[in-house]
Order: sequence, then C-alpha cells, then structure tokens
Amino acid sequence: MMFMVKTLNFSSADVNVYFKSLDEALDEILEDGYSKVLAVTHYILLEIYDLKNTFKRRNIDIVVLPEGEKTKSLSKFIELSKIFFEHSLDRYSHVIVLGGGVLGDLCGFLCSVYMRGISFSLVPTTLLSMVDSSIGGKNGIDLDFGKNLLGSFYHPKNIVIDLNFLKSLPEREISSGMAEIIKYAILDDSFILDEIKKERPDIGRLVELSIDIKSRYVKEDEREKTGKRALLNLGHTLGHAIEARTLYSRFTHGEAISIGSCFAAFFSYCLGYANIELYKEIKSLFCKYNLPTSYPTDLDVDSIEQYVLKDKKNISSKIRFVIMKDFSDVFIYTTDFPQIKNCLLKWIEYEKN
Repeated sequence: MMFMVKTLNFSSADVNVYFKSLDEALDEILEDGYSKVLAVTHYILLEIYDLKNTFKRRNIDIVVLPEGEKTKSLSKFIELSKIFFEHSLDRYSHVIVLGGGVLGDLCGFLCSVYMRGISFSLVPTTLLSMVDSSIGGKNGIDLDFGKNLLGSFYHPKNIVIDLNFLKSLPEREISSGMAEIIKYAILDDSFILDEIKKERPDIGRLVELSIDIKSRYVKEDEREKTGKRALLNLGHTLGHAIEARTLYSRFTHGEAISIGSCFAAFFSYCLGYANIELYKEIKSLFCKYNLPTSYPTDLDVDSIEQYVLKDKKNISSKIRFVIMKDFSDVFIYTTDFPQIKNCLLKWIEYEKN
C-alpha cells in the first residue's frame, strides 16, 4: 500500500489525491471542519468493509443507494437532493462518495449544483473508477433517451485511493479496469506499457501512472475545447455503442472499451495510418488480461449506427473517431458510418480467418 498525497492542479480547482487507507485519509479530510459530513455508498460495501463503524465514530451519517447504471437517473438525482436537504446540508457541508463510477457521476453532479455547489470527496472502490471516472471532474446522469446528457465539470476536493478495496473485487472487474489502463499505455507508452507487460504488474504503480496521464490530458483541455481531452475517448466510439446496444447488461465498460480499442487499431490499419503489427500488439495487451478483442458477431453492424451517430465527440453529425499511427501517436479522424461499417465488416472477416 502506497502512503502519499499528491495535489493535481487544474485551472478550476486543486484536487488532493490520498494514496492511503480510507481511515487515515478521513482524519485528514475532516480537519477542514465542515458543518456537516454525509457519506453516500452502496449496502454491499458497508457490509464487506465494516464501514458503518468507520463513519459512525466520526459522526458521519450514511446514505445507501442501489448499485447499477439505473442509479444515474433523474429520479435518483431528485431523491438524493431531498436526502441532502433532510440532512440539513448547507454550503459548508461535505459529501464523501464511496463506490464506483456510477455513484461518483451522480453525487458529483448533485454536489456541483446543490446550494450552487458544495464540496465532496471521492473514494473509488473499483480499479476502473480509480484510474478513470474519479479523475477529471466530469459528472452526470442519464436520461431515458441518452447517456450522460445532464452533467457538469466539477472536481472533487479530495480523492482517496485505498487499494484495499480491490482485494474483494471480482477478477472480471479488475480486467475491466485494466482496459482503461491499457488505453493510457497506447496514449503514452512510457513507463506504463512496461509495467503492463510484466508477468505480475504492480497495481498501485499502474493506478498512480494512470492518474498522472489522465490528469495531464485534462489539464491541457479541461472543458473539452481544443480536442486534446477527446483523445482519452480512444476505443469509446464503438465501445459506448456496443454498451448501449446491449443495454449495459452484457459487457462491462472495460470489456466494451477493449473491443472498441482493438477496432480503433484495425481501423487505423485500414486507413493506412498504422501497420497490422501495431494492431496485433495492441490486441495481445488486451488478451493478456482476458478481455474481449473482437466484434460480437451476433450484433448486426447496422444496429449500432444510431449509437455511433450520437457519440458526444461528434460535431455537426461528423463522427470524430480516435485513431493511431503508433503508441503515443493518436489523433482525431473525421469519418462517417458507412466508412466505419465497411471497416467493421473487414475486421470481422479478418478475425474469422
């Protein structure tokens, strides 16, 4: 377990990242003397980690919400707003959010607008949320007709990276988090690629390096104005489409991003920007962590078109696809669905042979 504190200096806020146990980090966080502190988490986490005692001895009330993507809804947003009000939270209060990306998205969005903004801390409990959703200040909820359509840019005051939470995580969830870490290796192959290739990589080191890489991209384009931050969406155009088409029930986010990233490498090859060896190497990285690396052939290619066209990176119906020339050499390529479909069909045929 690492023991250190880093400060990420974004243009809109400074974020303290505690690489230590939740118990130790809480004592430091509470030194700020908030008027009221409320913890939001899932029931299963309370039971597994005996968090009731952790919060109770610090006079922190606990709110429990259900797991799953459906928690990122307008109805839960309103329900949690009422809970904040009933617990007498004011502008000097603080919320501790303990869970994965879904809970962080919902609570971060609410904290950004409740009383015109109250502070919060994120305690990510999955590898995926440690390396991805907790960093960068993006928050939001889904509507019936689209994902993350309501949201904000609002950073947590603190992030607590407690690797003890990973000990009870299923292997599939560890692999899901590794998909985003491999994505960072494609974006910036320096030290992180070497660590990924080891027989027994240091997870703590991978988390630290991933946070460094993502925060660097966010600092350069915090509000997504220049296109730099959009590069973090490598693998997400197809990945998000597959998630939506399968109703978020068949693939984890990381599994979908693995498929999307492999396709991005093959698409880059089809377009003449990369060679087939790059595709094979990238595919092997995902295979190492038991992630899917080919298109689910029972999904009709035409059935994902509507989801690809709704990708948030798109501008004026132009699909902005992240492709690559090599490791550490990625860029936005403007395309359309017929071109994507043509390459998808070639990819499916290539994988058959």
